[in-house]
Amino acid sequence: MTRTRAALLVAAVAGLLTLPPLGQRVLAPSDEVRFVIYAQEALQRHAAFDIHVRAKRFREKPPLYAWLIALTSWPGGRVTGLTARLPVAVAAIGAVVFTGLIGETLLGPGLGVRSGLALAVTYGFFAHSQLILPDMLVVAFMCVAMHAFSVWQQTERRSVIAPIAFYAAAAAAVYAKGPVGLLPFLICGVWLWTEHGPAGLGRLWSPHGALAFALITLTWVTPFLTMGGATFADDVIWRDWILRYAGRPQLANLLGDAAVMCLPWTFLAPLVFAAAIRNRHASVVRLLLVWFLVSFFVIAPLTNQRTRYLLPLTPPLALLAAWWSAREVETFRTARRVLAVVSLVAGCAMVVTLGWPQILGAWRPPYVVVSGWSSLPLVAALLLLAGALSWGLYTAAPRLLMYGVIVAMTVLLGYGIRLHNRRYNEMWDLPALAAAVERHAHGGAVGVFGGRWFALDYYLGRRVFSTHTLAQFSEYVSRPDRPVVVTNERTWNGLLRASADLDLDALEEQSIGGQNLVVVRARAGSPTAARCCRTGRVAP
Repeated sequence: MTRTRAALLVAAVAGLLTLPPLGQRVLAPSDEVRFVIYAQEALQRHAAFDIHVRAKRFREKPPLYAWLIALTSWPGGRVTGLTARLPVAVAAIGAVVFTGLIGETLLGPGLGVRSGLALAVTYGFFAHSQLILPDMLVVAFMCVAMHAFSVWQQTERRSVIAPIAFYAAAAAAVYAKGPVGLLPFLICGVWLWTEHGPAGLGRLWSPHGALAFALITLTWVTPFLTMGGATFADDVIWRDWILRYAGRPQLANLLGDAAVMCLPWTFLAPLVFAAAIRNRHASVVRLLLVWFLVSFFVIAPLTNQRTRYLLPLTPPLALLAAWWSAREVETFRTARRVLAVVSLVAGCAMVVTLGWPQILGAWRPPYVVVSGWSSLPLVAALLLLAGALSWGLYTAAPRLLMYGVIVAMTVLLGYGIRLHNRRYNEMWDLPALAAAVERHAHGGAVGVFGGRWFALDYYLGRRVFSTHTLAQFSEYVSRPDRPVVVTNERTWNGLLRASADLDLDALEEQSIGGQNLVVVRARAGSPTAARCCRTGRVAP
């Protein structure tokens, strides 16, 4: 199979997985919706940089992702759930394609398809292809950079295009999310050090590439600095990019999240890494191993860890799994057969859990529900997954192992996302909450206290006011127009305890994402809504 056909094949599979669910899920988490608000403001105001999310100028992340949302939304004139997720889905397809190209370049013909497909069906990778976050763009540009680096270092006659592509892709990754986009430099620098010693770092230098990186980066850094260099340095670089990550790391949680992120290849990971470490003297294997380890250990010291920070682990793991299945699958016979039994037991346990989730009791995850006959495709896919893993490992059959798992995961993810989105929309029914708020606000002012809930801005179609202290809240609800305020039950109970004379009505209450949100308003005719509240902060 030619490289072009291989790239088209993995792109088609990734597209069939990631594209159909777009637009099925409501907009909910504030970390995601802030990019939607940025894009909508950019569309309405025809502005690229000076954008406010509520009262705060948004410079926490570079603007590339929000611009891409605005671009996909421009024909319709409004950001939707589909147009907001489309850039991420396209980036996921791009990451799969370039992972396949890296596999063809480094591992040999045929293993590019296996690598790309392995990435496409990795649970964490697929899950993040449905989120409105820039992390997938970072991973896609990282894969472009790593492919360019592979071509650059393998070319006997030094190429000009490959280093420029490497630096430009790294600049685009920084454009998507900030400093994490610099990971390709660290990964490749570490590998060059192991390959050639300290002098090898010079092989990473390219004046043309550095110029491309600088020109791309200045297009967003310069406007951000002109809007206030001191505040950008203090509020963004120091507080958001550095200070918030300083502290004690949570390594146990990080390892657990990494195990879930890398499913189903987590079952193969002990064998894959044991074989990779044993073959670490091979340049290609060491590059993939360094890619994975550097991506992990950069995150390990951070205190403010998020599951999405582990997404860069998935492409090198897919490549290592493809390499192992072709070169080292027959090694470590005893350990391989033990993992075969573990995989079979784990698969049967998942089938039982899916068929009878009530046996988990209080341990049942919120999205695992009794689905009746609709769960049969998932049960069949889980049985195929368990069978392919266990029998493929036990008999050292690489094609059965890899392609059986890929087919099973394709069904699990492609069908399971429909059930997941249905349950997700029930739990995060923010359109219904916005409708309830609008019934009382009648187009008037709306505020929030004790949380962000940016999705209200989107579904109401106007900016919501954020209050952060009791004094701000008291002043806001005391306005003559009696604005409606949304808060959570915990904050509402705290308000009631703070003042016996609190002159507010709880208009409606609704469960959103596992917490009760309360719609409140000052009573008609009350001289002040919270005249006895002391100035201070109520914990959300």
